Amino acid sequence: MRHPAEIAHGVRPLAARKSRSGAQGDGDAVPSLCLIQVRYTTVVTLLVLMIVVVLGAGMDLAVRYRVRDEAFFNAEKTVLRWSAQVRSDHVPRPIPVSANVDLVQVVDARGRITSSSPQTGRARLSMFRPEPGDRLRRWTECPPGKRCVLLAADRVSPSADSPVVYAGAAESSILATPDLEYVVGAAALIMTVMSGWLTWRITGRSLRPVQRQYQLASTTSHELRNPIAGLRVQLEEALLYPDHVNPRDTIQRALSTTDRLEGIVDELLLLARLRSGESATHEAIDLGALVAEETRTTSHPVPVDVRVTGDVWVHGSRTQLIRLLSNLMSNARRHAESGVIVCVTSGDGLAVVAVIDDGAGIEAADRERVFERFVRLEDGRRRDTAGSGLGLAISRDIAHAHQGTLRIEDSARGARFVLRLPLIEGRHLSA
Repeated sequence: MRHPAEIAHGVRPLAARKSRSGAQGDGDAVPSLCLIQVRYTTVVTLLVLMIVVVLGAGMDLAVRYRVRDEAFFNAEKTVLRWSAQVRSDHVPRPIPVSANVDLVQVVDARGRITSSSPQTGRARLSMFRPEPGDRLRRWTECPPGKRCVLLAADRVSPSADSPVVYAGAAESSILATPDLEYVVGAAALIMTVMSGWLTWRITGRSLRPVQRQYQLASTTSHELRNPIAGLRVQLEEALLYPDHVNPRDTIQRALSTTDRLEGIVDELLLLARLRSGESATHEAIDLGALVAEETRTTSHPVPVDVRVTGDVWVHGSRTQLIRLLSNLMSNARRHAESGVIVCVTSGDGLAVVAVIDDGAGIEAADRERVFERFVRLEDGRRRDTAGSGLGLAISRDIAHAHQGTLRIEDSARGARFVLRLPLIEGRHLSA
C-alpha cells in the first residue's frame, strides 16, 4: 500500500501533463482560424481575379471594336462623298481631307493614281479592288514596318474600267500598341489586390471575436485544471487512506480550493458581461469620496494615503468603480514596501486617479502584459499564491466601459497606475 504522498506525486504530474497538453491543443485553434482567413482570402481573390480577367478581356475587345468600327464608318462616309465627286468629275487636286480621315486616293482601272490627298504620297494605299457586285468594302492594309491603315474602298461603278476611291487613316495608338492592355491589366491587378486586402480585413474582423473566445477558453481551461487537479488529489487521498488523512483538514482544503474556483468563475462572468457591453446602472459619483470610503472599509496593514484635489465627479456604475478601485489598491498594497498613495485630481475634462506604491515597480516591457487575462508576474505569484490574474484585466475593462483609460505610467519608485475618466461637466471645481 502506497502512502498518500506517493499518490500525490503520481497524480500531480499526470494532471500537469494533461493541463499542458490540453492548453496546447486549445491553442491550435488560433492557427486554424488563421488558416480559415487565408483560405477565404485566397478563394475570394482567385474568384475576383477570374472575374476581372473576363471583364477586362471583354472590355478590351469592346473598346477595340468600337474604335475600329468608328474609324471604318468615318472612312466610308468620306469615300462615298468622293465617289460622288468622281462620278460628276469634280475631284480637286490635291484632295482636301479632315482630321479623322487624312488618306484619300482615286485610282483608275490601270492602277494609276489620278488624284490623292497630300498625306498619301506617290504609293498606292492598297492593291485591293472591290468586285462589281460588292462595290463598298472595308479593308485593312498593313505595310511593312508601318502602322496598319483602315480603309474603305468604293468602286465608282460596276463597269470593268471603273476607278476605285480609297479613304481611311492609320490605326490609332489604342489599336496599334498594347497600351490598352496595360491599362486594363493594371486596373485588374489593382482590383484583385484591393479585393484580397478587403477580404483579409473583413474576415479577420469577423474572426477576431472567435479568436478571443478560443484564447479565453484555452487560458481558462489551463488555469482551472490546476486547482481542480489539486482538489481531486485531496479527495482521492481521503477516500483511499481514511486512516492517514484528517477529514476535517481535507474538507477545509477542498473548501479553500472551491473558493478559489468560485472566485475565478465570478471574475470570468464579470469579464464576459463587461466585454459583451452589458449595461449597468450609472449615476453621478464623487470619485474622491468613493476612494476615501473604499480605503476606510478595507482593513490592511499597509496604510493608504488619499489625496483629493477639488470636487471630482464622474458618471458611472458605483459597483463597478468600487471593484476597479479595490483591485488597484489591493494590488498596490500587495507590492508596497511601506505604503500606498492615491491621488484624485482633475484636468482637461478628465478625472484622474493615480494609485502609487513604493515597491519594486513593473518593467516597461510588462506594463501592457499585466492587463491580460491570467497573467501574473513572478513577484505577484510569490506575494499572492491564490490570485487568479484577472483583477487588472477586469479593472481595464471597467475603465473602457466608462469611456476611460487605465495604464501604467512612469514613477520615481514603485508602480503608478493611472485611471482617467470623463468628468461630469459643471460638477468639478479646480484646485
